[in-house]
Amino acid sequence: MSRISYSALKAANRLPSPPAVAVRILQLVAADDTTLDELAQAIGADPALTAKIMKYLHSPLIGLGFHGSTLSEAIARIGTRGAQLLALSFSLVSQRHQRSCPSFDFDRFWSGSLARAVAARRLAALDRSWDREEAFIAGLVLRLGRLALATALPAEYEELLAGGVNGDLTQREREAFGLDHLGLGLQLLQDWKLPESICTAIAPLVSGQANDFPRRALVLHNADQLANFLAAPAHGHSGAQVLAAVMKFTGMEEQPVRDLIAQATADWMEYGELLSIPTPEPPDLDAIELEAEEQRTTLRIAAELEVLNLRNENQQLTHLANRDRLTGLLNRGAFDEALANAVGAGQAGRTLGLVMIDLDRFKSINDRHGHPVGDAILRHFARIAHEVIRAPARVFRYGGEEFAVLLENVSEEEQRASAERLRRAIEERPHTEGQRSLSVTISVGLAFARWPDSPLTAAELVARADACLYEAKRAGGNCCRGQ
Repeated sequence: MSRISYSALKAANRLPSPPAVAVRILQLVAADDTTLDELAQAIGADPALTAKIMKYLHSPLIGLGFHGSTLSEAIARIGTRGAQLLALSFSLVSQRHQRSCPSFDFDRFWSGSLARAVAARRLAALDRSWDREEAFIAGLVLRLGRLALATALPAEYEELLAGGVNGDLTQREREAFGLDHLGLGLQLLQDWKLPESICTAIAPLVSGQANDFPRRALVLHNADQLANFLAAPAHGHSGAQVLAAVMKFTGMEEQPVRDLIAQATADWMEYGELLSIPTPEPPDLDAIELEAEEQRTTLRIAAELEVLNLRNENQQLTHLANRDRLTGLLNRGAFDEALANAVGAGQAGRTLGLVMIDLDRFKSINDRHGHPVGDAILRHFARIAHEVIRAPARVFRYGGEEFAVLLENVSEEEQRASAERLRRAIEERPHTEGQRSLSVTISVGLAFARWPDSPLTAAELVARADACLYEAKRAGGNCCRGQ
């Protein structure tokens, strides 16, 4: 790929531009003498933006008991500065472009950006080193350069994203284009004339090392890690890593940090509903930590048995290491090995099916009824899956409330039918415990690798099944989606 520059993209008129209302608000932000009437007039020119701000004032996010009915009353309650920054952030989220590369999902991009924004807002309020509304916008636009690349260079960026967005994306961008999305985004924000304090906070992340970041850049750095955990757990840091990073940054103990993460998660869901941005159910931090503890226990047992050199115990350990202790299903390690072997054995005329399954609204069950009930529901699912999914298919606990099924040596029709039978069986058989009965549903994504027409790597097959699962979740859950 050829090297590019910001000036070349700008000269070619290929970069995104802020909405007209955002341009006017930025002018008012830069002015020191902006009046309430001027701001109300600028915001009022966009009825959709006005409606969002009024809805925000009546949402749990504000918590001020607002009872007004006019935009001027709303701005007076928030304050001129707060209303300026709020309106700016809401108008930016409306950015959509007809021309972008197929692998760039606007909803996923803005969902992750919202997660980063609310995390930055919470951390800035706690740290008190930065205006929290400015921190919100900085988090929201930190990775705006990805949107710019997807819309300015759709074909070239599609080629880069074909390998997925995990890993060091910025390094691959620099190798391909001579710049990365963080640097491009910063130049775009400066060109848009965002407040200098926001650009100054973002600048160190473009090329600096985390250990040398000033305090505001550290707010964004930690918010970025937390957002990756919430919005893209498969590609982000683990729950333990995020917890440790935020504890180190804030100097707080574990439980207050857990509370902070829970508050940021609730904000994320509220903003998603307010701005019509899908926010998939976030990962359960407790479930992730439980799984990590199980893995550490397995490793400890392995080390002890190796020292003792007891053959029989080692055979039992092999079985234990491949099994999830809570559900009795095959675990993630067994899944990775089985999938690699199945893909490696691909041959002409053979189809491999992968089903990704997620329990709908599982976190709310844990929050309302407690983790013991959540564990019982996971075992309830495992029992039904064991009954419905027959050999040679294998069922795995992929992680948390997510499961996977490998379907080999059966027709695609039977594979689809098996996935639907499992979904229906879960729906029709609620979990009962004493006098309590809890309905459980699942979302299902199904993808296929076909030889020789469409062979896939293990990572590609997982990515496709996960994308279909995401479609099922967006459709409201309790349904199957496939290729």
